[in-house]
Amino acid sequence: MSRRLAWTLLVLLLIMLVVGTQMPGAWRSGIEHSLRTPFSLSSPAHLVFFAAIALVLSLRPLTLPRSHVFLSALALTLLIEGLPYFAAGRRPRLWDVAIDMAGTVLALGLAKRTGRHLRDC
Repeated sequence: MSRRLAWTLLVLLLIMLVVGTQMPGAWRSGIEHSLRTPFSLSSPAHLVFFAAIALVLSLRPLTLPRSHVFLSALALTLLIEGLPYFAAGRRPRLWDVAIDMAGTVLALGLAKRTGRHLRDC
């Protein structure tokens, strides 16, 4: 993957995350109801988005140090969890911070394992 593609992917992930966070609660509920999901999609989506962001930042070509990725994800999750104050019918949840950071930690573990494997080849 080229550096430009990595940055483009990162920006797209961030835009989708912010748009999803700012989506009014009634819209989100309507989408989930139309998909007939037995549970809310918000938490799994946050886990996947934060894992994807952490992977893009920690693998080649960007390869940021794990501590920088972790701290960036923590800052982003605190910002993202503050945004629901401005969305209709939404409220921030501390549990979402834990889910976001779990996605980050999972991705950092995967990146560490993948990076070690790539060096051995």
